[in-house]
Amino acid sequence: MSNRPLMLRTFLEEDLPEFETEVRVRQIVDLAKQTPIHAVGNVGNAILLSVVFWERLSHIAIASWLALFASFTAFGLYRWWLKRRWPVPVSVSRRSIQKTTVSAFAAGLLWATAMVYAFPRDNMNLQLVILFLAGGLGSGAVGSMPSQPVACLAFIGPPLISVVMLLATQGEPIAHVFTLMGILFLIVLFTALVSGFSSFATIVRTKIDSRTLETRLLEMELAASTEANRAKSQFLTNMSHELRTPLNAVLGFSEIIRDQALGPSAMDNYRDYANDIHLAGEQLLRIVNDVLDISKLEAGKLELHEGEVDLRAIVQAAVSLINQSAFELGVMPALALPPGLPLLIADELRVKQMMLNLLSNAVKFSHRGGTVTVGGALRADGWLAVWVIDTGIGMSETEITTALKPFRQVANSLTRSHDGIGLGLSLVHGFATLHGGHLELISTPGSGTTVTVVFPPERVLREC
Repeated sequence: MSNRPLMLRTFLEEDLPEFETEVRVRQIVDLAKQTPIHAVGNVGNAILLSVVFWERLSHIAIASWLALFASFTAFGLYRWWLKRRWPVPVSVSRRSIQKTTVSAFAAGLLWATAMVYAFPRDNMNLQLVILFLAGGLGSGAVGSMPSQPVACLAFIGPPLISVVMLLATQGEPIAHVFTLMGILFLIVLFTALVSGFSSFATIVRTKIDSRTLETRLLEMELAASTEANRAKSQFLTNMSHELRTPLNAVLGFSEIIRDQALGPSAMDNYRDYANDIHLAGEQLLRIVNDVLDISKLEAGKLELHEGEVDLRAIVQAAVSLINQSAFELGVMPALALPPGLPLLIADELRVKQMMLNLLSNAVKFSHRGGTVTVGGALRADGWLAVWVIDTGIGMSETEITTALKPFRQVANSLTRSHDGIGLGLSLVHGFATLHGGHLELISTPGSGTTVTVVFPPERVLREC
């Protein structure tokens, strides 16, 4: 990036970064908005100057200057009128800035010519009129053109410098005082112009930052929408798989029983098929209940039915329920609860669901020959913790975040090797939170996972 000041970079350089490009665009736009005001102000001041000096100067010279000034202003207004409805450009070339600066300089020269011609060397009062008129032009330009400091200086420089130099050539002491005042006024105008341009640049920077922020927010909303659609698609895929399997079992076995495909005497087989139908129905019911539970959790409408809960009994029952599947997968469940574990005030059904979900996940994601251990303890701070440790596949930090979201699974739904609709951990997390507790999850890819449900002290009843 160039070391030139910003006001010079927009004036001299063609290829600019985003911020400088936006500054140059706003310079042109702001100046275009001020064109009618500048026209009225300049013509009004020109008429005032002509009236004041009408009796002292050549009428032809005054009329000619006034006509030239009016023509110059009318041409500027005509160009503004043609472009007034044009859309704001994306970028502006340095040539456009330089053209406006040349135009401003031409207007300044017209004013300087008039003031030098009209400057009365024999009348201090009229000298003050010209000085104040030049100062008014300078103040008005600085106030209305802070976005284009180079063009502003090109406009106010010729008349102000000309008047100050004329005053400096006067021999009276008062003229020297006015000269000094004029120089100080020029310094003040320049300082105000630099400050105004700095404020203008800050406003442009703020607009760019706001626009960038809006763009990022839109991108985040789009990403969130895309992620939500992907999660929905994955959920529908998982659900279709989980529902289709037990439904096919129900339809297939019920058809065999209905048609007595094995003959009327195969009652033992039909009884086995009826048991399979029952198991498939239970699986379907669990899926539906899980979906309803997560929906109630997210809506804040799930109510707890609290009572005294023997955590040891619940854990033992849950381990018994997963023993068969653990045996089939070659996983060894182990119970490591300490004696005297306190009772809980909790919803027994939800605590059972938490333990079953954690144990099922631990068995499902453990390798053959692995172990799943259930433990618990009353912590020193009064919180009661129960944990499930497995030696399975483990998860990374990103995968943990994914697993805790409803209907999300770490493995892709098309390549996953384990069943489920991705509600196990999210339900455990929701139930724990509803009890005033929380979920602690530590996992290392390839080494296993430890999931701990922690209940608050106010739910710990007594030791048993």
